[in-house]
Amino acid sequence: MWLCVLIIFNQEHLSFDNSMNCQVGGPPLNTSITDTENPYLHVPKYFRIQRELWDNIQQRRWLPGAPIPSETELCQQYQVSRGTIRRALDELDRQGLIIRSPGKSTVVNMPKIPLLASGFRTDIAKKGLIPGTQVLTISQVITPQDIADLLQVPHSTPVLLIERVISADGIPIIVESAHISRPSDPVTPKEVETTSLLELIPQKCHVFLSKAVESYEPILLSAEQAHLLQTSKGALAIRDQAVLFDLQNVPLYVSTAIVRGDKARIVTETSFQVHPET
Repeated sequence: MWLCVLIIFNQEHLSFDNSMNCQVGGPPLNTSITDTENPYLHVPKYFRIQRELWDNIQQRRWLPGAPIPSETELCQQYQVSRGTIRRALDELDRQGLIIRSPGKSTVVNMPKIPLLASGFRTDIAKKGLIPGTQVLTISQVITPQDIADLLQVPHSTPVLLIERVISADGIPIIVESAHISRPSDPVTPKEVETTSLLELIPQKCHVFLSKAVESYEPILLSAEQAHLLQTSKGALAIRDQAVLFDLQNVPLYVSTAIVRGDKARIVTETSFQVHPET
């Protein structure tokens, strides 16, 4: 039985080039919702409007951060009441597809990013977003007691510590640290900026990984963590800690990721091996 754990991130409040508008990369909206050729006339008007707006977002005709037409413009486009438009927008808001701020334009929200734990950068890139990394430290430290217990080494053992902040399209979402118990080849900031630690650390230590044991718990961000993640002290976050083992089942390193709680939800998928009757 295999257990696959995904972390899904929701990026908000992105800023894009001012030249973007609601018609980027796609055709204009239908001018009337009463088109007699529409095969969905029996469907409530708000739902048909919601569906068309949903299509523009899902097909990336409207890119994340781009403003959508105002309520007044949508009323004119579809020849319906403001109440109908608001109901359609309420549904999109409920689904997390748009961001509505009083006194500001409604914009397309960043799509949720499914990320395999410990493979954050790779999966951010798969979504067409730009992963970024700020290296905080690469240094030798004395192992903290809780980390030493997980690594199965004495507390006084020196280990290599790598700390970095991972972002998607410029928005910081994860503070990641790794305590490595083995001697390794030199690790450069450039390598930490551009490579998943899941790939980099085994390569530098000349070993292969066999498994990871992960745990998750909700925490409240400290002042330092909140500063790095550009959010408020005491905000809810998820602490994802993984112990990575080599082929001899000996701990190689401990990865700890602090993830903004307003950007993530955890999804687990379990696969079973089915043996047909013979």
